[in-house]
Amino acid sequence: MSNLSYYEMRKEMSVICRLMWERRLTNAAGGNFAVRVDENRILISPSMMAEHRHCMLGPEDFMLIDYDENILEGTGKLSREGKMHVLLLQNFKNIGATIHAHPFYCMPFVAFSQPIPNVTEATMGRGYVECIPWTKAYSEDLANQVYGYFDARREMAERKPLGMIMPKHGVVVSGPTIQGAYSMLERIEADAFCNLAKAVLWPDMPLPPND
Repeated sequence: MSNLSYYEMRKEMSVICRLMWERRLTNAAGGNFAVRVDENRILISPSMMAEHRHCMLGPEDFMLIDYDENILEGTGKLSREGKMHVLLLQNFKNIGATIHAHPFYCMPFVAFSQPIPNVTEATMGRGYVECIPWTKAYSEDLANQVYGYFDARREMAERKPLGMIMPKHGVVVSGPTIQGAYSMLERIEADAFCNLAKAVLWPDMPLPPND
């Protein structure tokens, strides 16, 4: 039995990490994720998990941090986007996990700062996956912009997994659990693909309202 704390969650995070890579939900340009495992305790992926490791992480690779980003367990380097995860996990009671990724079909919307309409039953009632203003990558301002997006939708964010777009960068999704956040990532990727297919097959068909 490992002496690492929260070992079962670490194993689950290893599975999620690999699925993200294999299902093209992120790429070598980046990606990171975090889970709140206790009050003032977060497990978070290390820096360069995709570029250097191709998302092949073991349970021992995740770092245990507190809300001040102090490393309590682990020897890796913290992602420069750690603050973004901490802000959400610290300030939303029912957000228990957050994922930042570069999903293959979402990336055209990311690249050109376009919202992803919710067109499948799996995302009904959440509205479009919308964009924040472009903000410099890895900056504190970006972390605050991401937090502001969820804060403006706080009532829904406390009830349902949500997604949002950081223009020219990637997406961020939330969930009550790591499984819920991962499910949201898959759902908005499916919506992105359906919207791209619609543009080719039925370009004149109107989109559903943003509700």
